[in-house]
Amino acid sequence: MKRIHFLTLGFIATVSLLATSCEREYITEEYYTEYGSKVYTREYAIRGDEWQEGYYGDGRKYLFAECEDPDITNNVVNKGAVLAYYWFMYDAETNSYSWNMLPYVYPFLYTNEAGDTLALGENFRFEYEKGLITFVVEDLNSDMPFPMGDETIFKVVAIENR
Repeated sequence: MKRIHFLTLGFIATVSLLATSCEREYITEEYYTEYGSKVYTREYAIRGDEWQEGYYGDGRKYLFAECEDPDITNNVVNKGAVLAYYWFMYDAETNSYSWNMLPYVYPFLYTNEAGDTLALGENFRFEYEKGLITFVVEDLNSDMPFPMGDETIFKVVAIENR
């Protein structure tokens, strides 16, 4: 009896670890259009420590986070479409947010040590294949993008055509 209890707890712990990837919560919603297409939505909350560093062949740096997405099937890849959005705070004073479609260039002002204000930009984009979506952040000046905050939220819409 103790062995069965231990195996059950081990199974639950393993499933819990596997399910805690960058997915915010399992919110897949399935909609049918009048033409028979299925539309799935899913949100991802990527913690700051889940971003990985990458380098292009020419030495440019970027950050990326890979997330499993079972809604991106072969049918979606070959006949459908995938859209992605970034949850962006556009007004800190009023705590106002909006969904911004990717790719999205985020411009911001930075004051250096000399007191000069510089306009910088980060490019948010995504790539996908069957079962996987990758979010990428690139600095427009070819530097390493600024570290991502506590949580970056994305919404993915997969459209499956018949």
